[in-house]
Amino acid sequence: MKLIIDSRENSELTERVIEKAQSFNVPYEKQWLEIGDYVFNDVCFEAKSSFDFLQSIVNKRLWNQLDNMDRAFTNNLVIVYGSFDDGFRKHLEHIRTTMNKASQRIILRKKFFGAMGKIILDTDCSVVWVKDALIAAELIAVVCKMQPHDREVYIPRIVKHKKISTTDLRVDVLSTIKGVSEKKAKLLIDTFGSIMEIGEADLSELSALNGIGKVLATRIIETLNSETKLQL
Repeated sequence: MKLIIDSRENSELTERVIEKAQSFNVPYEKQWLEIGDYVFNDVCFEAKSSFDFLQSIVNKRLWNQLDNMDRAFTNNLVIVYGSFDDGFRKHLEHIRTTMNKASQRIILRKKFFGAMGKIILDTDCSVVWVKDALIAAELIAVVCKMQPHDREVYIPRIVKHKKISTTDLRVDVLSTIKGVSEKKAKLLIDTFGSIMEIGEADLSELSALNGIGKVLATRIIETLNSETKLQL
């Protein structure tokens, strides 16, 4: 497996990513990527400076990027690097407005942290905010080094004491499939009605649902039609 670097990326971060990939013995190559800045197997990285993050929030490009990542990859990580103040200063250099600086800062700060909260709560992407490009690059290299599927993963035992409904149970079962969040599980149940009907659905039907996509739809169908029994 190789770390694929978008050939259009020529930033300081890309230079640091290459340095860290070499340091961690992670093979890499440059290719044109339609989705994400860096891809390693089924992990997609979208890395943005604090300024780029602010810009993508203002022009709303961020949400299209995350939706595309969610549809195409199992694991998605948004990395924001640099301080908010650095991003804010660069933002002021690129806009013309009659609003005073203090008011702009308050508004953009709310949007900055609001977007991070939205990513955490409303998407299946993870988001981390780090000090600078060097730390961001090291994080990417470390994740690539850890990612192979044969590594040992700790899965905690969850004991539930509350009584759950049939709908809750179906959602819990679907949520055991990698890449299926509670939100997506509820969408599947609302659309098809039962786990059996989901397993019998066409690939095109599943992949057409918001946030599912072909990759995840294939995994859902294969899992629900496998001979492996789910232990509840």
